[in-house]
Amino acid sequence: MCILDIPGGVAGAKEFKPALLASRGFVTLALSYMKPDSSGVFPPYFELEYFEEALEWLSKHPKVSPGGVGVHAICFGTWFALLLASFRSDVIKAVVAISPMTFAFLSSFKYRNKVSEMFLVERSKLILTEDGIVLRYALSTVSQDNTTSDSKYSAITPCQNISCPVLLVYGTDDLNVNSDFCAGQVYERMAKNGKGHMCSILRYPGAGHLIEPPYSPHYYSLYDQNMGVQGDPPYSVFGGEIEAHAQAQEDAWPKIIAFLRRNVPQVKCSL
Repeated sequence: MCILDIPGGVAGAKEFKPALLASRGFVTLALSYMKPDSSGVFPPYFELEYFEEALEWLSKHPKVSPGGVGVHAICFGTWFALLLASFRSDVIKAVVAISPMTFAFLSSFKYRNKVSEMFLVERSKLILTEDGIVLRYALSTVSQDNTTSDSKYSAITPCQNISCPVLLVYGTDDLNVNSDFCAGQVYERMAKNGKGHMCSILRYPGAGHLIEPPYSPHYYSLYDQNMGVQGDPPYSVFGGEIEAHAQAQEDAWPKIIAFLRRNVPQVKCSL
């Protein structure tokens, strides 16, 4: 069972969840895509081939039997996970997307010499609080009619092309990403193509943005270097009521493991 783990939009590799997945029997690659010395400014676009290369390397590793790869991602990383599942259904067999994102903002993506469109943050809708910035409402007006052109990809992830099981995990009090909207977008696009039965949703009332493994700290607000630009305070409000968030983490983790075991090919490996 092989898993590609894609973290949120933070610098460096985050190894605690890949380590936990490995302890449950999954061969897991922790992928980094933001430079450790990042200034906090996102690049104009991300090369999707970089993620594809990691996917190919893992799926074809000589010490791992073939059979396909699962992807586990959170926050900004879910954008790449869902893009990969949309473009590489031949390799990806399951996706877990925690606090899903389904459109390009802050950066575009580039794939096969085409760059995607991008939605901008509506700065007039940012909410400044003593805890930091509430971003969710500045990203809630994405049109579902955004279409591709001959020269560019749509800013909206083409989830209608996904042909593998998808598990969407999110809290209703996520104040960073409009997870309700994004989860609905994934399901609706898959359902319109007769694949709604492949999309499962774990929706947790009162939980916030970072739904991590059980007993992880609850981060209502967190330092976010990506917010510290253009005069904004460098903190993001992630939301969530403590007890509801903790219960969500306890409930979600075993269901995520069960989902991956059920859908990622269980093959012998010699790593």
